[in-house]
Amino acid sequence: MSLGALTFLSPWLLAGLAALPIIYWLLRTVPPRPRLIRFPATRILVGLENPEKTPDKTPWWLMLIRMLAAALVILALAQPILNPDKSLALSGDGPVVLVIDNGWATGNDWAERQAMVDRVLRTAEGDGRSVIMIETAGRDINTAAALEAPAAARTRAAALVPQPFAPERAKVLETLRAAVSADMNASAVWLSDGMDHGDGTAFGEGLSALAPGGLTVVSPGDDAAAIAVSAGLGAEGRLNARIIRAFGGRDEGILHALSARGEILSEARFSLQSGETDTAVGFELPLELRNQVTRVIAAGVSSAGATHLLDARSRWNRIGLVSGASQEQSQPLLGPLYYIRRALAPFAEMVEPKTASADLSVTAILDQNATIIVLADIGTLAQDTSKRVLDWVQKGGVMVRFAGPRLEQSSDELLPIRLRAGGRTLGGALSWSIPQSLSSFGEDSLFAGLDVPADVRVSRQVLADPGAITEGIDVWARLADGTPLVTSRRVGEGRLVLFHVTANSDWSNLPLSGLFVEMLRRITTLGTSSAARSNTEPTTTNEGASEANNAPVSSAVLAPTQVLDGFGQLVSPPATAKALSVARFANARPSKTHPPGYYGAGDRGRALNVATSETSLTALGPAPSGAATAGYGRETQTDLKPWCLGLALALLMVDILAVLAIQFGGLAGLRTARQSAAAVAAFTVGLIAFAAIPGGTVALAQDRSTGNASSSRALAATSIVTFGYVLSGDPSVDSTSKAGLEGLVKVLAARTSVEPGEPMAVNIDSDEIAFFPILYWPVVERAGELSPTTLAKVDAYMKRGGMIVFDTRDYGQGLPMGLRQRRNGGNTPLQRLLGKLDIPPLEPVPEGHVLTKSFYLLRTFPGRWDGGQLWVEATARDSTGGRKARRADGVSSILITPNDLASAWALDNDNRPMFPVVPGGERQREWAFRTGINIVMYALTGNYKADQVHVPSLLQRLGQ
Repeated sequence: MSLGALTFLSPWLLAGLAALPIIYWLLRTVPPRPRLIRFPATRILVGLENPEKTPDKTPWWLMLIRMLAAALVILALAQPILNPDKSLALSGDGPVVLVIDNGWATGNDWAERQAMVDRVLRTAEGDGRSVIMIETAGRDINTAAALEAPAAARTRAAALVPQPFAPERAKVLETLRAAVSADMNASAVWLSDGMDHGDGTAFGEGLSALAPGGLTVVSPGDDAAAIAVSAGLGAEGRLNARIIRAFGGRDEGILHALSARGEILSEARFSLQSGETDTAVGFELPLELRNQVTRVIAAGVSSAGATHLLDARSRWNRIGLVSGASQEQSQPLLGPLYYIRRALAPFAEMVEPKTASADLSVTAILDQNATIIVLADIGTLAQDTSKRVLDWVQKGGVMVRFAGPRLEQSSDELLPIRLRAGGRTLGGALSWSIPQSLSSFGEDSLFAGLDVPADVRVSRQVLADPGAITEGIDVWARLADGTPLVTSRRVGEGRLVLFHVTANSDWSNLPLSGLFVEMLRRITTLGTSSAARSNTEPTTTNEGASEANNAPVSSAVLAPTQVLDGFGQLVSPPATAKALSVARFANARPSKTHPPGYYGAGDRGRALNVATSETSLTALGPAPSGAATAGYGRETQTDLKPWCLGLALALLMVDILAVLAIQFGGLAGLRTARQSAAAVAAFTVGLIAFAAIPGGTVALAQDRSTGNASSSRALAATSIVTFGYVLSGDPSVDSTSKAGLEGLVKVLAARTSVEPGEPMAVNIDSDEIAFFPILYWPVVERAGELSPTTLAKVDAYMKRGGMIVFDTRDYGQGLPMGLRQRRNGGNTPLQRLLGKLDIPPLEPVPEGHVLTKSFYLLRTFPGRWDGGQLWVEATARDSTGGRKARRADGVSSILITPNDLASAWALDNDNRPMFPVVPGGERQREWAFRTGINIVMYALTGNYKADQVHVPSLLQRLGQ
């Protein structure tokens, strides 16, 4: 029922207003409170007449308050709505079919969609209609759609999340046809994502046919159009990105290129004009940083489509080419490097030393930090050069060799397999009657999925010794008779690869085919940046890569390792995610069983993305004939129910105060009862505040207050540099941590340009820790194991650039051993706390470490105690071949000290030290503050002070 701009969702409850006369009659009188009059002897009262009379009726103003309160309660129960939303007025009297697009394009405006779902369910609830709610992405298609009450649908809707793949509307339409019959007179509301996805028009027409009561299509406006991002190699190895959308007005934004740890390596601005559907931008990055980019994201856009993952195929390698021939200048088409150069030019940077000696050429290539070396018909290298090349391969380099007359006569340790003397040729002792064709590639081959041209023929090759094909030797390509054509062997972290034919057309026409280009491109994905750095610095690897790099390259399938959720965040694969075969990966598209993300490990790791270089997006066509349209605009209607209830409660509290005033004898009596009145007033304020919350439910109030507190905490932590300290459960330890960090903040503000905010307490199990560059974690004696969820959160924090300072405060009780596992039954607090955490190898702070010079020049790192060792991530690879600790910006993610830093930093309100320091007194406290400043500068500036440009001034200050 509507009265102008006012609508009642339950108008029949207004009949309760007819009960107001009865309520009036019941409330007419207030039983008078007995009065106690103290008097002396009865004779004194003779002739005494009390002038005050007890009223026999309720005062009119009190009656009015009570009648208004009753009327407001009745109005509230009738659910009044001010300015109701007419765009979602549903015709018909059957069930409401609510279809929700929740594909990758909905992540960024998911909150608006949830609000629209709630509006539709409220409208259906007000009309007394049941609903059939169904989502178009991620739904189990075998589950039938069913009628349910709007309240039950609201509970399910709260659990819906966007999915990182396109919707499956055709399957949803089949499910709805089985659930909705023509005699239901159903109405339908389709919350679309505004894109066609290839079946949008047909889906809309199918919904319209199922809904005789009418169809309403809700679409996002031009300012809310979803965007997708694809990225890849451009000219000369430049990282290019493409921004795609289906529709929209003018839009601007920023793309970020991120490392594996989530650090922003570069950014590029993009702009889309009104009506423009795609644009391209490029990132300006040196090769070393370019190869560290693993993700390109649109800043501020929470969507799987706005995140593009990069794998080894997008890495720009520096490849050295060395040939044993000397006739390229006169006859370039016959030269062994001509076809290699043409095949690799779009994907890599070529290095071709102009020297006559193969050994000098290889040495020059190694000096230029190449990741792949290609030798075409090189027999043997000098022993020193061969040893250096083998060491380079073990550190991640890839040596690719092509056969030829020279190689046919020799065999060395830089070949993946032992060769038979002589070769195999037409007319020879080991001859073919006709040239051999290639066999199709197996699923365990690096070239799996590539089509083999029928016209490729091989007439001569170097022959592998059949007895040498053992475990560890990978045969990536074979001839039709099973003879190996391309073999490979892992050596350390690198690989040796051999093509058993020449790199030109002398022995086969393989180099003339497009297959040759694709084979070489696959091989370029094997090169790692660690090989390029092996000649100048210790080898480092990306986080978590130690196991991945040792994974066999011959895996027939690629299992998901990390996937994107609907908001574009990398998460662990869900239970529904399945592995992809190598052969099918090139044509795979994101789905529920194959969500976008990283598949496989090590050399074979591949990225599956929502958008590719060929992706184009199409806007949803016009709504079917007769269908209504609406947008996801802000809701204009106002629910008056909480306001009516709040006002009614306020009037009831006023009634209570008035009765107290009357019974205690007017205003004077009221002053006598001020304590009771104050209590009632406080209770009134609380109830009014409760009633004023939209929805009027305690759960919602708690949720909103919690959300506001969480948002305020996030804003406070990110608006200024803020340090956190982990709550230990011991009040004295926690107060010391707080005072210590506050003291350090004061010293930082006084001595440096860093002006941090107030330190924040952190509940490691429930609080978000991503806001803090440094976490101070005091280790108490009763520290226990962390839950798997907390371990995952701490591990992600450390790997994404955060630093945790673990302070065991137990100087003299041993070294921090057994962090990876409890060895020899160790059960120290630190071992219990971090026993299952992926802690890298540790070492005492070495001489020359950035921590020793990030602000002050330090040799020791004392706290309240002096003498305990400060431990950081090790800079050298451990004996097991595990990862190296220092990555990217050179900042250790973990520091461990037993020296009780917080106690040394703690100052009271008058800036006086709270705890003594031993044995060095106040001089030691000064060094403790300097230690804290160095730690902060180290965390905030990285390896800046490791640059060689600072060495002269540092040596001068040291007096050397």
